[in-house]
Amino acid sequence: MDVDSSLLDKLDSAVPAPLAKFDAFPKLPSTYKTRTESRGFMTIFVILLAFLLMLNDIGEYIWGWPDFEFSVDDNKSSFLDVNVDLVVNMPCKFISVDLRDAMGDRLYLSGGLRRDGTEFNVGQATALKEHSEALSARQAVSQSRKSRGLFANLFRRNKSNFKPTYNYQPHGNACRVWGSLQVKRVTANLHITTLGHGYASYEHVDHNQMNLSHVITEFSFGPHFPDITQPLDNSFESTDERFVAYQYFLHVVPTTYIAPRSAPLQTHQYSVTHYTRVMQHNQGTPGIFFKFDLDPLAITQHQRTTTFLQLLIRCVGVIGGVFVCMGYAIRITTRAVEVVSGADQTPGIVAAEASGAKVGLRSKWGGGELRARPNTGKMVPQGNYYLKIRILSELGKS
Repeated sequence: MDVDSSLLDKLDSAVPAPLAKFDAFPKLPSTYKTRTESRGFMTIFVILLAFLLMLNDIGEYIWGWPDFEFSVDDNKSSFLDVNVDLVVNMPCKFISVDLRDAMGDRLYLSGGLRRDGTEFNVGQATALKEHSEALSARQAVSQSRKSRGLFANLFRRNKSNFKPTYNYQPHGNACRVWGSLQVKRVTANLHITTLGHGYASYEHVDHNQMNLSHVITEFSFGPHFPDITQPLDNSFESTDERFVAYQYFLHVVPTTYIAPRSAPLQTHQYSVTHYTRVMQHNQGTPGIFFKFDLDPLAITQHQRTTTFLQLLIRCVGVIGGVFVCMGYAIRITTRAVEVVSGADQTPGIVAAEASGAKVGLRSKWGGGELRARPNTGKMVPQGNYYLKIRILSELGKS
């Protein structure tokens, strides 16, 4: 009893204004929440949202984005590399490969390009019309960026790496024509014809053996770079006609590719227009014809990327922004639900100034706080931690 009376005397001296009730038993903070499945799903949703927003920044760091410049072609080189890899549905002994340029020079390439016997198989190639109409220019660049792999920017292919002939057969019913040519940088025509139906030849191919269906695995000019678009790659043309001419008109554009921390790469891109013409015997030359013209304008493509420090700053900003915004959204939603459902019973906290309490009262009395009871009479848990002693007294009744 002496302890209680001395304690009450101290409270009377510390608090000039009388108090109706006093509770010195600290409670859990009102911000503490019970774990629920809905909050767990919300946390997972926030993490996934932050990751999805960071994918764009990660993509710009790994792959970057192209920046194009146009100028007049000032390339002083006199030669151009042509990379060819295609399969014709005829035995190698029945076809001839030749090239004629605007200077009047004619090259017999049957011995220059390699020819391997194989079987005719379309595989994953697509028809040229479907191939060209399926993707726009932007989509083609995007697809090439995705297909080149995570570390493609670290390894650059300066020359075409032709794979060994699949299903090689010395006397196969199809012929793979492949290799690289160095030709003059002028308008030229590459012809693939049948013996006796093209240029003068002492041999003649039986008409029943003629089938110019073909699969183009690669047709490019100069070195390769990751974002290059080559319309003829992985395309095919098929026919049952004996006398047919496939004509490809290629518009070649000189291109300089500049990647971060790499020397400029001089290469070429092209667009293509093609025609197919079925003819009667002695009304034309059946074959596969590639005519390419050089454009006087040149393209310079800079591959821009962000630095690692910029990537970290962007990712931190995205994570912080998502968590802050979702935190505010969750608080507003929870508060609105409590108000609408009538579950909000948070008591009003009596200010120390209104009660006349001194600033040091809480520290003197073991973390006790001045509180008001809810209208229901039930104490709402608040505070920082629990104590084993709880004091509840009525003071200053008059």
